[in-house]
Amino acid sequence: MRLANKAKLAVVAACAASGMALAAAPANAATTPLQQVSCNSDDTQMRFYGFISIIPMGCFKGSGDLDVKLNTVSSFTTGNQSGYVVFEDGRQKTFDKGQNVAGEFKNIVHIHTN
Repeated sequence: MRLANKAKLAVVAACAASGMALAAAPANAATTPLQQVSCNSDDTQMRFYGFISIIPMGCFKGSGDLDVKLNTVSSFTTGNQSGYVVFEDGRQKTFDKGQNVAGEFKNIVHIHTN
């Protein structure tokens, strides 16, 4: 009987220790879903630009998939994201972190970031 109680205590102690380890994880350990954000001076954002425009038409941050409607994109900067965009004609263009990418003056309908 004592051996069974000691075993139960050991299991409870192990569970408590693992719970404490999870509680100690940083709050930002979970990934933020890909979403449109207000454009600002944050260089980690993805920014999409239209023809002859210095003002971004849309800025995004996070990871995952998002359907969008960005018309006649001339270029975009990738910030801290890597992944791909899907053009309206179904073609994909991959990108890595920290790139300036030509948008080919096509409509972008989907963004995927890793």
